[in-house]
Amino acid sequence: MKSVQTKIILLILTGIIASTTIVGVTGIMSFGKAIDEDSVKVMNLMCSEKAQELNNVLGKIEQSVEILSGYAVDNLESINRLSRDSEYLEEFTNDLEELGLTIANATDGAVAVYVRFNPDITSPKAGFFKVKNTENERFVDEKLTDFSLYSPDDVEHVGWYYIPVNEGKAVWMQPYDNKNIDIYMISYVIPVYKDDELFGIVGMDIDFNYIAEMVDKIKIYETGHAFITDENFVIVHSRHYSQGTVVRELSDSLLVAGDDDLLSMDTLYDHELDGEEKKVVFRSLENGMNLAVTVPVSEIDRTKNRLIIQIIIMACFIILVFIFAALAIAKTIVKPLKELNLAAKEIAQGNLEVSLACKSKDEVGTLAESLKETAHQLKIRIDYINNLAYMDKLTETKNNTAYLHEVSDIKKNIQDKECAFAVFVIDVNGLKSINDTYGHSYGNELIIAISKAAVAVFGAEHVFRIGGDEFAVILWDTDGKKCSELSEAFERNLKDYTGNLKPSAAIGSAVYDKNIDSSYESVFERADEKMYERKVDMKSRGENSSVSVPGETV
Repeated sequence: MKSVQTKIILLILTGIIASTTIVGVTGIMSFGKAIDEDSVKVMNLMCSEKAQELNNVLGKIEQSVEILSGYAVDNLESINRLSRDSEYLEEFTNDLEELGLTIANATDGAVAVYVRFNPDITSPKAGFFKVKNTENERFVDEKLTDFSLYSPDDVEHVGWYYIPVNEGKAVWMQPYDNKNIDIYMISYVIPVYKDDELFGIVGMDIDFNYIAEMVDKIKIYETGHAFITDENFVIVHSRHYSQGTVVRELSDSLLVAGDDDLLSMDTLYDHELDGEEKKVVFRSLENGMNLAVTVPVSEIDRTKNRLIIQIIIMACFIILVFIFAALAIAKTIVKPLKELNLAAKEIAQGNLEVSLACKSKDEVGTLAESLKETAHQLKIRIDYINNLAYMDKLTETKNNTAYLHEVSDIKKNIQDKECAFAVFVIDVNGLKSINDTYGHSYGNELIIAISKAAVAVFGAEHVFRIGGDEFAVILWDTDGKKCSELSEAFERNLKDYTGNLKPSAAIGSAVYDKNIDSSYESVFERADEKMYERKVDMKSRGENSSVSVPGETV
């Protein structure tokens, strides 16, 4: 007959083996699911944030062309005079050319700007075509295409004119290699009308490498990267895939054509390259193309697999410890076993802040410490993944994604009529000049200096970097007087900055007023307007960011 002690030992061992197995399996399933969900969140947030950055660039290009086209329409006296008066045509062309050069020089990535008049009402070579010289970065005259030499169906030579004309609206041209100036580019072209009659087109060419460099800088996990496809999901740029590859051919499970859910923020899609399984997400861009972010499945699963191994090792360790411990301390081990079992279950349910009272120096105490370390390490990994999604790497302030979440919460509070907040908009002065003159290392130092000043005055939890040179600050329960005091403190902080760099930034603020503000955007726009007024004032005073280098000042 088995003794009571033997029965207790067998019962304890059986319970430990059973509970460890159940908790381990539960933990593996729970943590595996949590890590998978975080991977979906991180990849989609990364793709959305980078797509927004690209759309901001494309939006500025559209704005530049729209300014030039609007000026052309507003200042054209009449199409009849344009077609009959050669002196007026020349004068009008010169005005457009002067404005076009100003706009092109202010548009990042622009390599050409042009205005071509309708060959049916003017000479087939009327207009201008300015191309940036790669040696001196100046725009120079390029030979104009003679429309009389080509058929309207000749897409290769005059498609840039007739495609938007036939569409009757602004058109983003797909990336193409311009043989005339030897640049791979994309173009944005707008047909212009006066009294519903076409009198020409206004366009700007953008060096596609400018867009490609932004895409190539996108990194996630260890080897995750990004690429661009056209509207039919044919790859137009990638460091890893061949140009012209159709994404749907990478995996039968990725149904591209007509799949309205392809841009879903809740899904990762499968594809395979060189025998390696990968996950990919997509976002639409302003010009009809798509940004894709892809990561090998092995990298996504690495943390999960490591956790599974840890849980398996820990389970084996628990069983071995209790086989020996139960022989000598069968009675005293019951209490700590219950505590350990409960802690393991809490960890499996996602409670990583577990506490263990067991402080013994034996195997049970070692097991308790191991469980706490497992929970601690898991919390570190999860916090790390979350930081990737919400922290700006350069300034270590909150990024645009965190800002959008904060704005979303504010909008809900506004709907509930329970809201009292202030918005500050900060814009760096002279960043482009410093980047162009001294390089991006000085530009980055300028951005960091501005961010440190903002954090020192407002607190890190309230500061968001929402653009390359723009920050936003959201404070609760702050009145207009306090906003003025904080703005002055911010500017004093910048003036006290020591070193070669002399940072300068314009700041504007606005307090939510339920009587005039129906949305968060209304408050932001008022703050932005005050920032811009301050920026204009500072510019008139010559208060711009600068670098003190012997013989040079920016």
